[in-house]
Amino acid sequence: MPFRVLFVCTGNTCRSPLAEAIARGFVEREGEGGFEFSSAGIQAREGGLASPGALEIARENGLDLEGFQSRSLTADRIDEADLVLVMEPGHRSGVLGLSPAADTKTRLLGALAGREGSEASVADPLGGNVDSYRRTFAKIEALFREGIPRILEMAAGDADHS
Repeated sequence: MPFRVLFVCTGNTCRSPLAEAIARGFVEREGEGGFEFSSAGIQAREGGLASPGALEIARENGLDLEGFQSRSLTADRIDEADLVLVMEPGHRSGVLGLSPAADTKTRLLGALAGREGSEASVADPLGGNVDSYRRTFAKIEALFREGIPRILEMAAGDADHS
């Protein structure tokens, strides 16, 4: 069974879709199998499109969000995940409000990467210019790269307990 990682933000149109695309691109490039990535938003509406800024930045970086459709966060989606990575502390509260049992598997992406305080959060670029989306992309990519060793350890530990 794949190790399932769920990325969570507010509207599921900017940060979490970019994180999902970055993660997929990474495992494809690195040949890491056994992962399944998805995303959802605590205030998302089902079937929305990625924001124009997210689409542009994804294209600039060789990633594809053209067919992306937003998903609202549900208890079932949380429960299906092995790891839930949120973009800011308030998202963790949203996850635990739907599924209190997810406490041990829900982490701030930046904290997983060893960052603290404001450096652990990823600001929402929605409504900003293309440079704000570039900064957001760069931060998510850096946090994912710094956090991937921990994700691989968790996946290996999960496989050991299957």
